[in-house]
Amino acid sequence: MEGDIVMKKKGKHLFIILLIISITTNVYIVYGESLRDEERKIEENAYDLGYDDGEDEGRKNRKDEIDKSYRRAMPSEKEIIRRFKKEYRSDYDSYYDDVIIENYKDGFEDGYKRGYKKTDSDSKDTSYEAGEKDGEYFGKILGINDGTNDQHNNYSSNYKRNMYSDSHIRREYSLDADENEYRDGFIDGFKKAYEENYKEAFRATNLNEHRWSYEESYNHGKEAGLKRGEANATNDYYLKLNNNWKRHEPTQLEIKREYNLTLESERYIEGFISGFKEGLSEGYTITFQKLNKEVSQAKITIEEVPIAGGEIFSLDKIMSLKIGKGIYYNPVIVTINVLSDSIGYLDQNFIKASDYYSVNILNKSNETNNKENIEIKFEYYGKQDGGIYKLVNGKWLYLPSTIVDGFIKTKVKPNSFKDKDNIYCVLIDKKALLLQDIRGHWAKDEITTFLRRAIVSGYSDKTFKPDKNITRGEFLTILSKVYDWKIPNDTKNIVEFKDYNIFKSYKEVISYAINMGYINGYSDKTFKPHKNITYKEVENIMKRVTNTKNFYWYNISSKMLYEKDYRSKSYNNMNNNITRAETVYMLYVLNEWKY
Repeated sequence: MEGDIVMKKKGKHLFIILLIISITTNVYIVYGESLRDEERKIEENAYDLGYDDGEDEGRKNRKDEIDKSYRRAMPSEKEIIRRFKKEYRSDYDSYYDDVIIENYKDGFEDGYKRGYKKTDSDSKDTSYEAGEKDGEYFGKILGINDGTNDQHNNYSSNYKRNMYSDSHIRREYSLDADENEYRDGFIDGFKKAYEENYKEAFRATNLNEHRWSYEESYNHGKEAGLKRGEANATNDYYLKLNNNWKRHEPTQLEIKREYNLTLESERYIEGFISGFKEGLSEGYTITFQKLNKEVSQAKITIEEVPIAGGEIFSLDKIMSLKIGKGIYYNPVIVTINVLSDSIGYLDQNFIKASDYYSVNILNKSNETNNKENIEIKFEYYGKQDGGIYKLVNGKWLYLPSTIVDGFIKTKVKPNSFKDKDNIYCVLIDKKALLLQDIRGHWAKDEITTFLRRAIVSGYSDKTFKPDKNITRGEFLTILSKVYDWKIPNDTKNIVEFKDYNIFKSYKEVISYAINMGYINGYSDKTFKPHKNITYKEVENIMKRVTNTKNFYWYNISSKMLYEKDYRSKSYNNMNNNITRAETVYMLYVLNEWKY
């Protein structure tokens, strides 16, 4: 019986199954491979290597839509030999180089054609991938939203709690009308993205809350401590007490009560108290030493004012403070300090018309009758474009001023002297607007104040139109300036409004107000920025802006009636529209206590 070789080829790979060498012949039997066997193995390996390389290259070119023949895609003969040596063996006889190259090329041609050929599954893969990508987009959004909400609501992390069923996803996104492959890809992509982003958002929200407690509480406490330390040092210095911040160190319970920390977490309370004491020590020491250094150059008046009140003059007699009887329930120490010209930055639009004066009132009881006002008066002979200004957060803030008989006067609330620097000056505003239609108007002082503070502006015809109704967009713009909103550049949250294309200059404030929950759009998915706003809408917005449920427009309108003898149209119907003057008056009344 002759020797025979039985082989089986599966796919592109050729395997030796069985080698039967007849012992009846005179063929010399060896345990290993004969020379012919070695050549056949090299042929097979070269073909297989070429086939794999060709198939990979064909798929790649098909995916990238590159029109290239297998001959152009095939590597050089030198590269073929290098590839074979790397994949199999490098110690074979170079006699086989031509065998390797020939069989590699045959395999590469077959593999490349197979890899490049578009199959029936191509369209299926494309539809599935498109659906998967779209599903990931919506799954990510809902996953982040639900993960964040569950953390805020103190739920455990469980993405399955709100996960949509397959049928719900199909209905929600109208998938039954699309291809099966697209629908399957969409559902798979949605669920995968939802799970991943839910978990990530849940953890991130949790970490952010803890991070805020650790990092922010100390800073908040230190900021409060610095202000307290500066005020205490100023009072102690003028009362001729020694430099000792410990004199004012409060207990932990006192700090908790004064800064309303009882509702905060223990971590936040610990950080706040630690920061407060650090700030108290630092603020007191630095301020005390600074005052001690500058005392020789300072011009200071220190005077005790009885509960019956009195008028205190600066050392140069230019500025005075008049305190009425009953404003304070105990005698107070008033300090008026004439400061150097280096205090504060002065805009080029201002002309300095007096020295800078620092006023502080030491009130041991810390209680005042804030319904009354304290009068500040300067000697002044200028025009109506002059005004009394206060330095607030590095900026000069206009205070409603009246010019009478060689003096300029303003009134401030007693509470404005609590734990704050109170620096005043007379400035002439070269850009002050004198609008004709607010002369004699009931809100003249408030409108003038907001004009001088650049919160509102007049029209090109030099009028203000105080009795004109105000739109929703205009109202939000004024709010943003009064409350110093940090307007974002990203306004993606408002693009779904149908009338988004008419927002124009209002889009940033609308985006911020929507994001903060201050205002909503209408049920027809419009916002209507140019629609006049009603008293009822204003009341609801201000409840959110001031973070109090006790805000009622009636309190503002009754104050108008009592103090200004002006009857608001809100008495007729809360759905009537608010005017520009009423808006300015309301915001002035709500915020003037700060200054």
